[in-house]
Amino acid sequence: MHPQLQREILKSEFKRAKILFWLFLFGAGILYFELFFLRLELHLESKQKFPLWFPPTYGLFNAVYAFSFASYLKYIIKKNGQVNPILIYISAFLETLIPTFSIYFMGSRMSEPVWSLFSPPEFLYFIFLILVTLRLDGKVAIFSGFLSAIQYFLLSYFFLKDGSTSSLPFIFSQIPFYVVKSNIIFTAGLLSAYVTSQIKNSIQSTLQKEDEKRQIKQLFGQHVSPEVVNRLLDQSEGWLGDIKHVCILFFDIRDFTKLSEKTEPTVLIQLLNRIFTVSIEAVNANGGIVNKFLGDGFMAVFGAPISTGDDRERVIQTSLDIRQKIQSLIESGAIPQIRIGMGIHSGEAITGNVGSEERKEYTVIGDVVNTASRIEQLTKEFSVDILISEETIDSKDKNRFRFVGKTKPRGKENEVNLYTIN
Repeated sequence: MHPQLQREILKSEFKRAKILFWLFLFGAGILYFELFFLRLELHLESKQKFPLWFPPTYGLFNAVYAFSFASYLKYIIKKNGQVNPILIYISAFLETLIPTFSIYFMGSRMSEPVWSLFSPPEFLYFIFLILVTLRLDGKVAIFSGFLSAIQYFLLSYFFLKDGSTSSLPFIFSQIPFYVVKSNIIFTAGLLSAYVTSQIKNSIQSTLQKEDEKRQIKQLFGQHVSPEVVNRLLDQSEGWLGDIKHVCILFFDIRDFTKLSEKTEPTVLIQLLNRIFTVSIEAVNANGGIVNKFLGDGFMAVFGAPISTGDDRERVIQTSLDIRQKIQSLIESGAIPQIRIGMGIHSGEAITGNVGSEERKEYTVIGDVVNTASRIEQLTKEFSVDILISEETIDSKDKNRFRFVGKTKPRGKENEVNLYTIN
């Protein structure tokens, strides 16, 4: 069982115990008020005088039981402990005895005890079976329903066998009638078990989705947009490994080493955070993920682990958005005058989870990554802030771009046509 689900079950059990406490306390208070202030008399055709003090006192006793059990559960929750399942079944058994004992006590004071089977305590069975859903345990719900049904039937059999039924309508003096009522009580227990299972499954599903979201954020970093997380949840099978067409964007802050030499460390970190915040917002907004941080830069991926179908347009738009956002920070005085460089390239790459059982990282491997990194470094040589390979540009949309040259990136055999965009 999921550890968080166990904790949620304990919290739900604690809420149920609190509800019982207030239910018994309120009932006892009402009965004491009627007894001492309204001085109502209970007229029963009794074999012996009915003690009016008993119902409210019994309610108060049960309130103490519920309070003690709630306090115990609160202590267990605080200590991150677990409740022995046997204790849960014992408490379920004790709670089914509450209406049974109330009916028996009332019947034992009546000349025709069977009438007590139609008294208000009968409805306590159903109240408890409604509240048992908060235990989030279908077996306990069935157990409670079964015990309640058996106890009610045994009371019926005992009162019909040993008591007078002269004032009862014929149908109420027959065992089959009480068999049906017992079956209704047991059915209520089964329904509680069904509702319990539905609630439990819903919580389990929610916790599983949260685990998957945490796993996604561990694999892809903190900076994954909610939209990407949702799409990853729908396509989680594709995490293991695949060959995908991706668009890679490398981002770098120019002359960062010189800047760091004359800037206080705390100020430098704040500067990086401001720049990365707006840059990552641009990546997220366009459906990409920040796969790696590289000190004064990062690598963003579009098209893996999922593709929007227009990844090339989105990666180019991201570079324009980053340029605009950083320029706005400079103009507002939020950051000093800085220069940036972005290199963009597209191609096939191997994608998947790499690492050990303790720690894994989603990675993108291939020539496309190395080439994109080299292109970003060439932004200095061409004196531009954005360099885009021809493979990333749609041939129908080339008019938007300015050709800056053909070059062979360091370590590469083939030349790459490079463009920029104003």
